[in-house]
Order: sequence, then structure tokens, then C-alpha cells
Amino acid sequence: MKKDRQYKVLAWVLFLGLMAGNISCMEDSGFGILWEGMEVEFDEASLPNNTIQKIVTKSSDNQVDQEHVRINLVGAQVNTPIEVELGVDPISTAIEGVHYNMETNKVTIPANSSFVDVPIEILTGNLASDELPDLVLTIIDAGETKISTNYHQLTIAIRLSCPSELAGVYTSVTVGSFGTVNYQVTITELEPFTYRISDITGGVYSELYGENDNPAVFSELCGEITMTEQADNVFDRAVFTGSGTVNADGTIRISWENEVAELSGITTLTPSGN
Repeated sequence: MKKDRQYKVLAWVLFLGLMAGNISCMEDSGFGILWEGMEVEFDEASLPNNTIQKIVTKSSDNQVDQEHVRINLVGAQVNTPIEVELGVDPISTAIEGVHYNMETNKVTIPANSSFVDVPIEILTGNLASDELPDLVLTIIDAGETKISTNYHQLTIAIRLSCPSELAGVYTSVTVGSFGTVNYQVTITELEPFTYRISDITGGVYSELYGENDNPAVFSELCGEITMTEQADNVFDRAVFTGSGTVNADGTIRISWENEVAELSGITTLTPSGN
């Protein structure tokens, strides 16, 4: 009994020694130490492909729209201003004086602040519907402040909008390997050019599997529908992707896919009453 107790004590001492060694190694390698540095970055550069869209609606040939992008100071605020210099990457297809104007390529994050907005003029009056200019901005200097490695560049896709009025109730016909499903869905406008469809499967989940409808959000620009990864409410870890078109007669055609569930279909939507 005494020997067992001695073994237990020895094992406990060894365990504590190993734990102390691990903690020491973690401290030496930097684990457990809070990051105390600071760096500058574009606020929206964390979006897919470091890209945002600036969608404008043209009403006259001399129209100018005011936009901005934000530069953040990541880390503790400082009591001195930080001057940030921007450059336009050569891969940019937007032309200054044609598609946009910038008053200056230098902005200042004020003392005791965490951001500054960079004003950009979009020369909407010059845009044609078939143009797709991209303005690629890069942070090239911030004095002694570090520039973010991942978020130092931002692509601004300047796009001319078309009238978009898709909200309403639709009858749907969905065709896939499962056959044909007839259903009814509702499209709701969330913000200009962005909509939610009440069921991206067009009734497939409900009619064939007895499951709930699966809503999805999509955007529409001049007849082209895009849908990035949307959560699947039935199959865990699965997502929907899709694309589509708005036809001249008001019908909508959406092609959607769920790779994990090995399910895909083409849904044609017709406004109710047509």
C-alpha cells in the first residue's frame, strides 16, 4: 500500500514537471502572448477576392456619385496621426478621369482614431452598360506603421445598374435527376439588387423529402443572377451555389447545386398571374 502511494506521488511529480516544461515551451514559442502590434488595412479587403462592388444607377450623362472606402488601424489607437499613401495597381482597368476621380492618394488616420475614409468619385455619366471597370487600390506606405500582408489591396468593381424589380410570388418548375417538381416561391427584396428566395430548391426538399423550404440570398445585376455559398438547412455542412438569368418576359431561370447532397436542378420561375 505504501509502495502504491509512493508510485502515485512520483507520477504526480512527473506530471507537474511535464506541464511546467510545456508551458515554458509555449511561452518561448510565443503562445499565450497577446499581439501588441498595429497595422493598416482596407476594411472590406477581407471579402472574397478582396473585391467589393460599387453599383451605380445612371440618370444623366454628367452624373457623379460620391463613394468611399475605409482604411482601418488594427491595434491600439495612438496619440499621433498616421499618414497612409495609396497607389493604383497596374492591373486596374478603371481609368482616372473616365471612370473615377480621387482628390488625393494620401489620407490621414487622425490621432486617437481607428480609421479614415477615402473619398472616391464615380463618374457614372461616362459609364456604358457593357463596361466592367475595376479600380485596384493598394496601400503602399504608412510610415512606421506596418501594412497588412493580406488586406493591403482592394478591388472596387464599378458597375452600372439596370432597373431591378424581382420581388413577388412565382410559380416554379424545377427539373433534375429527381424528375419535375411544381411549387410556389416568394422573392423578397432585402436591399437594392439583393433578394431572398423562399426556397432555392423550388419545392424539392418539401415535396420529395418532406423537409422545410431552404431560403437563399442572391444578387441580380442587369439580368445576371449570382448566388455564393448559401447554407443548407437540411444537410449539415452542405451549401448551395447557383447562377441564373432574368428573361425579357419576366421569367427567371436559376441553376443550383448542392455537391455534398449530390443534388442539383434548374428552376424556372414565372410571376404569378402571368
